[in-house]
Amino acid sequence: MAKVVKSGSAVGPGAGVPGGPARRGTAGAGPRSRSGRRSALIITAAAAAVLVAAGVLFAQRVMQVQQGVVTPDVPQGATLDPALRARGAVITISGEASRLQASYDPASGTVLVRFQSKYYDPKHSKTLNRQYLATEGRLVVQLALYNAPEAGRVVAELYHGRERLATVSGASGDEYQNYAVQYAGTLP
Repeated sequence: MAKVVKSGSAVGPGAGVPGGPARRGTAGAGPRSRSGRRSALIITAAAAAVLVAAGVLFAQRVMQVQQGVVTPDVPQGATLDPALRARGAVITISGEASRLQASYDPASGTVLVRFQSKYYDPKHSKTLNRQYLATEGRLVVQLALYNAPEAGRVVAELYHGRERLATVSGASGDEYQNYAVQYAGTLP
């Protein structure tokens, strides 16, 4: 004789016995208790508060450095390499894709930086390209010389591919408009 099992009833060892498998709709099988949800909510809120506070402190520190209120700690006697400063100037003006090379000669105090011009375009007129090259080169020279007493002179060579287009040079005492600009004779 076969047993008849009703739909929805538990069958098997431990079914219907305290400590046995739980069925849908019975105690213990439902969602987490209120205290578990409450503690998860408190932990999430605390983590969010810590992240917001850290973000605010970081933003304030950045603003202080940008405004000159706080200066970065530099060990006494240490200086920023002028070639590194020139690299930063080129990246700031001409971008990451400038494929730059920078070197510093301490004996003469000269920084030489070679990079791809971001603003030169062979489709532009010769006059427009000359203006772009002069401005781009002068800005790099100016930024590389800014607050860098060990760099007495900066020479910037601007390229398009392997072709040198212009050379811009300036010394620490020169005015921006007096930086020397020499264009390549093959500049289209």
